[in-house]
Amino acid sequence: MTYRKRTTHGIGTRHRRGKILTMFTLLLPAVLGVLGLVFDGGLLFNNYRHTQHAADAAATAAAMELMNAAGPAQATATAESFVHTKHAMGDAVVTVSIPPSTGKFAGRDGYVEVTVTRNHRSYLMTIVGSPLDNEYNVRAVTGWEESTADSAIVILDPSPAPITTPAALPVLPSPNTSLAGLEIEGAGEVSVDGAVLANTTWGDVDQEGDIAGVAAPPSYGMMCMPALPLTKLRARDIRVAGGVDAPSNYGHYDPAQPSPLRCNCLPTPDPLAALPVPTLAADASNVLATNHGGVRVANVPIISPPEILSPGVYDWIEIVSGTIVFQPGVYVIRGVNPDTQIALDINGGQVTAEGVMFYITNTTTYDVANGMPDAGDGETEPAAPGEGTIQPSVVIADLLAGSSFSPLNDSSSPFDGMVLFQRRQDRRPMVIAQPSAIPGGGFSGRTYAKWGHVTLVASGQYDATFATGTMRVVTALASEITPSSPLPPATDVVLVE
Repeated sequence: MTYRKRTTHGIGTRHRRGKILTMFTLLLPAVLGVLGLVFDGGLLFNNYRHTQHAADAAATAAAMELMNAAGPAQATATAESFVHTKHAMGDAVVTVSIPPSTGKFAGRDGYVEVTVTRNHRSYLMTIVGSPLDNEYNVRAVTGWEESTADSAIVILDPSPAPITTPAALPVLPSPNTSLAGLEIEGAGEVSVDGAVLANTTWGDVDQEGDIAGVAAPPSYGMMCMPALPLTKLRARDIRVAGGVDAPSNYGHYDPAQPSPLRCNCLPTPDPLAALPVPTLAADASNVLATNHGGVRVANVPIISPPEILSPGVYDWIEIVSGTIVFQPGVYVIRGVNPDTQIALDINGGQVTAEGVMFYITNTTTYDVANGMPDAGDGETEPAAPGEGTIQPSVVIADLLAGSSFSPLNDSSSPFDGMVLFQRRQDRRPMVIAQPSAIPGGGFSGRTYAKWGHVTLVASGQYDATFATGTMRVVTALASEITPSSPLPPATDVVLVE
């Protein structure tokens, strides 16, 4: 007899299916919650990250606006534009606080706080009771902080116009055309106890020898043209917006320290942008309206008594020989010698010019009562010069022992420490060949020519600073620039929170 085992297959299957359905029903909210966390949470994290990047960029851009002398309103508008337009977040609410209102930088000038608030729309999480829209916000704080030593030389022109100085000058035996923002020429080292900052964006290589700058040689942000292999520039910091000719030509002020050369850097704002032009209102003690016309001094040395010149307004000044004393104060020179086409020409004599500032302008109608038209120059770049050579506005090439030039010395004056100040819209070059190595001689103080060019024929030590469009330093021996009143350091915008 055969027996067949009885089964309950159908009944058991139906029973288990009922349990699974019940468990699925009970666990569905949890499953959807997990899926919602993964899906909606991933979207939220991605949106949050992009919003944080937008806030960081907005705060950085706003801080750069402030660093470049823009007002809070413009900085705020820039921050909002970065979020709404550049990052396409038109739905965002942007709050800009200058200075920050919260955090460890609250109330500190030079810092910007940007808060961006947005809504995140949920999709799966709403099934388990989460709100449809969830508000979140991100925050960023940036500011500018010092990144170099105090500066001694600041080159301001990002892309200089060609400037060729004439060959007729005794200190420049051949025509000279600018090939870089800052050029070091000659047969000796130039040492700078401070930072050298150049905004010129021309090439060629950076501190590692890699390509830098926006133009191919022979145009450089900074270059050395050595007559001997020993010629180089040494400074505590060397910062260039573009590139240099060869990294080996640059070193630290302290030879034991590594090279401080840095290329492809952000430009440095004009440190003297707020300096007013000389007017009676700006400095009633040192600026005078007395008009002296054009003056030429060619006295017989020793026999002739000293020639005394007083502050005021001049058409031009030429010193050829004799003993000359410039009384302390401001000398406004608003024309040129009809024979030499030079405004201030000191090529001989024994000159004492201590406690003075020479203001050079290419406007014959300059008015010390209101400073016009120079007072309206601002940051506007002047038109490029025409082809050919440009006659210098200033030549100081007095090589006699005992001649000295020092800046205005009046702490109550906005021109305290200034020795040469050329109109911002004036591109003419200035030539200074006053070796401080000559006994009793020297040239000190601050020289400012925003779009102009300065050639310094150097020998010895100079207590001086230069803020100029472009510059050339020609040295036959070791020369040193050691300012007692340096210009501000370079700053960089950094994200601090």
